[in-house]
Amino acid sequence: MNHKWILAIDAGAYEVKGRTRDDVFKFRSTIGPYRHLHLVNADSSQMEAGDYIVEYGDEKLFVGNIAWRECHAIREPRDISKAHEETKIRVLVAVHQYGKTEGNCVVIGQPIRGMVNKDRESMETMLKGEHTITVNNVRKTFNIEEVKVAPEGSGAYFSMEDRPEDIANIIDAGSGTFNYLRVEDGYFIDRKSGTLAFGAETDMEMTEKQMAVAILAELRGKWNLYEPTYLCGGIAEYLLPYIKEHFSNIKLIRPVLYRTNGHKAYSPQYANAFGFYSMGKVVFVDE
Repeated sequence: MNHKWILAIDAGAYEVKGRTRDDVFKFRSTIGPYRHLHLVNADSSQMEAGDYIVEYGDEKLFVGNIAWRECHAIREPRDISKAHEETKIRVLVAVHQYGKTEGNCVVIGQPIRGMVNKDRESMETMLKGEHTITVNNVRKTFNIEEVKVAPEGSGAYFSMEDRPEDIANIIDAGSGTFNYLRVEDGYFIDRKSGTLAFGAETDMEMTEKQMAVAILAELRGKWNLYEPTYLCGGIAEYLLPYIKEHFSNIKLIRPVLYRTNGHKAYSPQYANAFGFYSMGKVVFVDE
């Protein structure tokens, strides 16, 4: 029997966050062309944790911290949709590091405004199937059997243990986009949900206070500002003091990992990955 191996991946513009049965992980999303490095560090190495040299197809690339440090031409698509080659490379590096040879089932996020059939199908097509990729001189061939594309923010909702039964408002403060999701009686409400086309990495001149004001301008009239509201994403903890000035009943989402030897609460940046993993356990046959 071919067992399913679930990889929940939140492929952000700044960092890739992920969850499997065994691991919670992240690495820098930056991608750029490989080049020979003439200098080494004090330990005679040019590589650190989170540095990847990737060979895929006819390309050789730096991925991760090393790309940020050393690449002149960083590949940074700023589309609302994640249906692009950079997402594919990030996911394949994650599967290479944390997946299996067979049975890989990926749940990946997509901004709410990008949840259209064409882009969903494009993401599924580019990820499904057999792939051969070399990462840090380790060549692997593996198969991605199934792909589920989920709206960003939905994972955060399913990561909450104490989510309200009636109304929950979720703000996902990401590096590429801000997504906001309205849930009523367990249903996602499209007309009160959406995507703001800025993030912590896409508009570097905006302060956290200005971001909070922009979120307020978008949501005033759509949400009751006194309703239960939850904040997640890479800059959630920095944004919270400013957004609390407008949303009086807001708190951070801190997903919890339970093990036999205890439990551990994680940063709000992992909320979508944890929830995507829970979704995967329902959508796919449990591992």
